[in-house]
Order: sequence, then structure tokens, then C-alpha cells
Amino acid sequence: MESFEPTAEQSAIIDADLVSMAVVACPGSGKTATAVRRLVELRDRLSAERGRVALLSFSNIAVDTFREEYQKLRGTRVADAKVIIQTVDSFLTTYILRPHCARVMKANRAPFLCIGDEPFLNAYKVGIGKETMSVADILLNRVNGKTILYRKLGRGDPVKLSSAMRGLAVSKLKAFAATGGYTHTHGRAWARLLLEKEPAIARALALRFPQILVDEAQDVGTFEGEILDLLIAAGSTVSLIGDFHQSIYGFNFASGDYLRSFAERPEVRELPLTQNRRSLPAIVSVANALALTKSKPHRTKTHRESGAFYWRYEEDKLNELMSAWATSLQAYKFQLSEAAVLCRGTGLLERLITGNSELGVSAVKHLAAAALERDKNGDISRAFSYCVRAVLHLVEVPQSFARDLGSPSRGSDASRMRRLIWDLIRQPGSGIPSATLDARGTWLTNLKANLTKWLDRVETGTALRRVATWTSRVTARELPEAGPLLAVDLGQNDWNGIRVGTVHSAKGEGIPAVMYLALKKNLDALVAGTAEEEGRIGYVAATRACDLFVIAIPQATSTNMVKKLKALGFSEWGLK
Repeated sequence: MESFEPTAEQSAIIDADLVSMAVVACPGSGKTATAVRRLVELRDRLSAERGRVALLSFSNIAVDTFREEYQKLRGTRVADAKVIIQTVDSFLTTYILRPHCARVMKANRAPFLCIGDEPFLNAYKVGIGKETMSVADILLNRVNGKTILYRKLGRGDPVKLSSAMRGLAVSKLKAFAATGGYTHTHGRAWARLLLEKEPAIARALALRFPQILVDEAQDVGTFEGEILDLLIAAGSTVSLIGDFHQSIYGFNFASGDYLRSFAERPEVRELPLTQNRRSLPAIVSVANALALTKSKPHRTKTHRESGAFYWRYEEDKLNELMSAWATSLQAYKFQLSEAAVLCRGTGLLERLITGNSELGVSAVKHLAAAALERDKNGDISRAFSYCVRAVLHLVEVPQSFARDLGSPSRGSDASRMRRLIWDLIRQPGSGIPSATLDARGTWLTNLKANLTKWLDRVETGTALRRVATWTSRVTARELPEAGPLLAVDLGQNDWNGIRVGTVHSAKGEGIPAVMYLALKKNLDALVAGTAEEEGRIGYVAATRACDLFVIAIPQATSTNMVKKLKALGFSEWGLK
């Protein structure tokens, strides 16, 4: 294990008294190393007590990292009964939703998570005609002690429901809850309500978890914030660690406000982490200019091209941009696997990967996405998630099917289906065809044939049956008019190997060379700073970079905008 020499700031956090803390951490500040060592310290101090220490974060990747680092520090891979390391949602599910929330949901079974594609959700649509929406599209927010309902609209911002629609939505939401079903956003609301209605549960949790650490605390939404407050009132000591400027989950109504207000509470000790160990000085300088902060770089030099630059590109020539980026990276001794191109949203990302933003509908939409995750990004886990959604359109499954797949009992239909779904992903010849095949031709033809045989295996090996109309859900609608799912065959372009993804997908990471592919609106938001979420997304992109950060700007970008970029610390990427 690498040696760890804490800074004075890190030592102050690790060795602090058993009090609530708000740790405001700059990007690349070593907060993972700090948090896990604080966890060890808390565990040692509570060793003689009955309670446990909880370290919660918002992503499975972060949780896996924390678990691995904790096990290294403890010198054993044996689970520690005094410590739990989970995602926030997993914590709520394990200790509040599953054992208790059936009571407030008026359900006669244990609650189960729905992912939104379950056929039974069709019985819980809200509205009439064009105004109709799925109950899964109802989002909930807490404002001044009241629950406000919104509608999720694709990739756009949520829209607040009218008074008339709110009444209909509440009725359907309650009916949906009575089945035991909930989405992530609904689950947080039910968990908060349970703790409010049954304070004895909050007190029991506070006794079980006297110390709770929350990582990435800028992502605490309004419901999670109220849940933490209820646990604090019941006796838990809660500490947060995060960065206001990296709050980019507005769709969960997380704006960094909870961390900011928590730090201002008189009983909370605010401690900083201001040394950036990830990025070189030029990148740290740009980040400071964007967020109006004063982080200090730890690193001073590298053996290859480094700094913060802007690079003009033509929006209809993305492949040419990628090729030029790959050539430059290799010229300056970067491996393509060390680089990433990050986009603000999935629309531009899909154009870059597929040449368009059309990827099918119904089951095909999810199977096409699975093919791209497998063949372009090598992300088998995400491919599996998309396949699960597709199966909900093809097979008649129980309401809790998606939840059951997560932890299937041995010999169950869910266990067999899990293996069959993996076969779809791992065997392009008999499962989801390669994304390099012609989408409307060979790919779709092979997909239909493979699914027919796969569904035969489902019916032979399980008690489940195919949906009678499944073939109507496997069509060419909204697939690319010509060519494969991938814009260019894998291995046939000179930028294969460069990671391509959204800014959100890279959150928490350090990447040697980053290009942020910006549209005009993304650029406008970036230079405006981190007061709004769009600006914070650009800030997160910049602060992923270790050695080299390039913002790709449209060819038509104005002279005035270029001046603003230069004032922030960017230089022009010329012919080097």
C-alpha cells in the first residue's frame, strides 16, 4: 500500500473529536484517503460501544473504493461488524424502506424498487391525452417543509405540476405505493415520512449508528437532508465531506445548499481541504478562477505537454476533431487510454458515438444502448442494466423483477434469468449483435432471430413467458437510417481507445488528459462560474484533468468569449 503522509488539514480531520464536521474539500484533495482514515479512527474510538460507524456515498464506484481502502488499512478482507460502507440509497433501503416503509406506503408486502419500464406501471398513469405521464416520472422535492411534485421531461429540467395535476398525481402515487413499488425519488420521500411518523425508528437507528459520515455531500438532496436532520435530532453525530462547486445533480434537487447550510450551523465544525494533489498548477489556476477559490497545487511539473487550452472545432466534423486530438495526444506521449472526451449531456455524446441521436424505441432502445456500452465503452455492468430494461418489454415478469435480479435466491427464476441476460451480452453471435453491424439491416435482423431463440430458452428454463406482442417491440423505428450503431467501426478509426462519456460519468475521477466538448451554451455557462449547475458541470470537467485540459469550442466562438477564456487562464491550442 502506498505511504500516506497527511497534510495538517487532513490530520485535523482524521484526529478531530467526536463532533459533527463539515469538510469542504477542493477537487483532488485526497478526500477519499482522508475519509477512510477518519472512518478507521471513529471505529477504533467506538470499539467498546455497541454502535456502528456508517460511511455513505452516492455511487457504487465510490463505495467499492472506500471498502477496498478500508480493508487495506485494517489488513484484512473480513467484513467489519462495526462498520458499514454503502450508498445512501442502499442505506435507506436496508434500514428504513424494506423493513418499515410498507406501513406508511399502505402496502401488504415489502417495498421494492422499480426502474420505470415495468409493464404494470401502465395502470398508474397520470393525466389525460398528451398530458399523460408515468407515475415513475413524478419527481418530489421538499421546499420549506412541504412536498412539491414535478414531472420529469426527458433530458430537460423537471416541471412543477399544476394544482389539478398534483391532485391526480398524489392519488396515483399512493395507489402505486400500495403495491409496494417505489422509484429512487419516491423511496427517499417514504423514508423521510417513516422517520417523521415513527420517531422510535429514528432513535433506534441513532443508537445503531452514532457516527455517520457522508461523502460527496454536495449531492445531498432535500429529502436526504431532512432524513439526516431527523437522525441528528434522534442522536446521531453526522459529518459531511464535499465541495459545493461540484454539485451537478439538480434532477435530484441537490444544489450543494445542504452542505453549505450545514457548515454554518453553530454546533458544526467546518474544516477545509485546500491542497489539490491531482492537477498541475495551470489547471488548478483555471479551477480557482471559475469557482473563486484558493486551492493550492501539490504537483509542480510533468514530463509531457500540460496546461489548460481551448481548441476550435467545426460541429459537423466531430470525427476530424477526435482524430486530431488523438494525434496530439500521441505526439505528447499520452496513451489514448489515458485520455477522455467529456460531453455535457447524452445528446452530443450520442452524436459523437453513433453519428446521430436516434437509438430506437421500446426494447430496441435499451438493447442498442447495451450494445454500445459493451462494444464502445467496455462497460458490461451498464450493458446489463440496459438489458434488464429491455427484458421488461419482452418477458412477462413479476412486478419486483428488477429488484429480484439484484439478489436472486438460488434456483429461482430470477437467478436463471440473470444468467440468461448475461448470455445476451457476452455472446454477440447468439445475443445482442455487434454494434458495428448495419443497424437497420444485419444488426436488427440478427437481433430478432437471436431473441426468438433466447426467448425459447427463457420459456424452457423458467416459468416465465414471452410477451405475446414482443415482435412489435423490436422494430427499426428511430434506428439510424444508414450505417451501424457506432458511427465508425471499432478499430477502424485512429481515436479508438479514447474514453468518451458524460461529465457525470467521470465525477470523482482523475484523468491525465481531458477534452471537454462544449457547445456555445456550455461555454457560456462555464465562464459564468459555478453559481449555476451548468457552470458547475464545466468546472467538474476541468477538475477531472491531471496534466492536460482542453476545452473544445465551436469554430464560430466570438472574440469576446475567447478573451474571457484567456482571462480565466486558457491558452490557444495551436499547431505545436
